[in-house]
Amino acid sequence: MPSAAPINGVGIVSPETHQVRSHGPFQLRRIHPGISLDQQDDAGFGGLGVIDHARLQPGLVVRMHEHRNDEIISYMRSGRMLHTDSAGRSEVISPDRLMVMNAGRGFYHEEKVLGDDQIEMLQIFVRPEAADAEPNVQFVALDEAERDGQWRLLAGPEGSDAPTFVRQALYLYDTHLPAGRSTELPSKPGFDRWLYVFRGNVAAGEHKAGKHTALMFAGDGASPKVEASEDTDLVVFLVDRTARFSREGTIGG
Repeated sequence: MPSAAPINGVGIVSPETHQVRSHGPFQLRRIHPGISLDQQDDAGFGGLGVIDHARLQPGLVVRMHEHRNDEIISYMRSGRMLHTDSAGRSEVISPDRLMVMNAGRGFYHEEKVLGDDQIEMLQIFVRPEAADAEPNVQFVALDEAERDGQWRLLAGPEGSDAPTFVRQALYLYDTHLPAGRSTELPSKPGFDRWLYVFRGNVAAGEHKAGKHTALMFAGDGASPKVEASEDTDLVVFLVDRTARFSREGTIGG
């Protein structure tokens, strides 16, 4: 079993810990979700390896390239993107269409920004429980109304009731909280929680978190209600950090 550093109270991953890069029409904020836990040689959060908060400008094409041994969730909040891959699929992804690539032993893809709107998205690199599995790609339509003031389940382990799967003990939810609304975090026994403010501001007990900030809560501890001080978009990961994971991923390892 992997050894997971404990979360004492509420852990914080601040924007100052991110790797910020800008390459013309491509701006990237790379987040290491366990960087504040002081785990030796590992800045991941169990099976949650790396998160890229990206902005892609109109006209950008990310040419065909390979990923291996990452489960990659493409979660978009604005814009539209054409995805083409080595499985012969060509699909448009957007805020109402989620994509999950289970790269396995090797998967190639290309992405092109469509239209005149900037894309803002999370590219989430999950570490699979084992390397070199069969590659796969999934697309699912989303209903934006399902995240209005409530948690919407987006991804989960194989065999769960989530609309897409990753080969890891991990769940992903999102929500939109209007100003003044509050919510309790989803929970599952044995799963720690990693809450990210995509945009907006929240308070969780005595802790405040603005855009690009994450809060961590231990699965066996209480978590305060999360209240939005302005219109806010949130995502939360539930992760069993004792579950086995591979570190052979192209990015997430």
